[in-house]
Amino acid sequence: MTDEDVCLGICYSDNQIYYSVNDQNNPSSAKHIGAFDFNFNVKNAIVHGNDDAFSGIKRSVADLKERFNCNSIRILSPADEECWTILPRYVYENPDEREAHIRIIAQSVPREDLQITWYKLSNVDHRLLLIRDSNAMGGFKKLLGDVSHTEYISEFEIGIDWQNHTNINGSFLAIHCSRNYISVSSFLLGKLRGATVIRFDNVSDLPYYWKLFAQINSWMSGIHEQIYFYGFHASEIRKVLAPYWDRSGEHIIMNSLERMHISAPEQTYGFPLERAFPAILLSMNFDHQPEKELHENHNGNS
Repeated sequence: MTDEDVCLGICYSDNQIYYSVNDQNNPSSAKHIGAFDFNFNVKNAIVHGNDDAFSGIKRSVADLKERFNCNSIRILSPADEECWTILPRYVYENPDEREAHIRIIAQSVPREDLQITWYKLSNVDHRLLLIRDSNAMGGFKKLLGDVSHTEYISEFEIGIDWQNHTNINGSFLAIHCSRNYISVSSFLLGKLRGATVIRFDNVSDLPYYWKLFAQINSWMSGIHEQIYFYGFHASEIRKVLAPYWDRSGEHIIMNSLERMHISAPEQTYGFPLERAFPAILLSMNFDHQPEKELHENHNGNS
């Protein structure tokens, strides 16, 4: 990040957009943190990208860009519009195997519409595959408009930014808590260990799904020194899932700037800060290259 970079971080949940603008002269500082309220589902409006609801969101983002003279925007990409899966390294390294798996996973989407990214994991014999449908991302591109640099950040990449922000190097779990799903990512010794998305209709069903997913993803049952909760339903989901984790781990709801290791002029906000945590962290605009690998058919964000 250069001294001239003014970065706008954006996330959303239910009917709200949360935003943060970095203080380019002071590392780990936010110039302004705020939120917009709407009377519709924000994520759905962005994905559709062509109605009056979307126009209202776009005007709000354009006002922020002009007000703070932003030349960089990083926005959270919704986990429920993506596919994450962990595959053996031999699949990644073999072009025929790689393509066969991609076609099985995303049968309903034309191959030319798929954005493919592979991420290195702490287990060198596996890779995490991220698949996006470029049609679902069209609204995001229209929303951000003409700006010199844009990034769409997957929810598991929040943990990567957290490592760069805090230099944490132990084991931790990051859980983004939305209304109908949670995204879970595990990190070990500075490396992504695993990530998954658990969907549910009722939060009371979540313990059952957690145990079911943990049977498939052994890292979910691993020991984590910290478990971070953020998002619209962080408090509720922490309460429901707390009995299923090792008691030695510290449970942390990211509901204060102190816990985020961020400074800002404002000290009080009209919304729970854990909902804005991804936007705040994204706005810090860390100048790093996460351990991911792109193939020749990857569609870049910038």
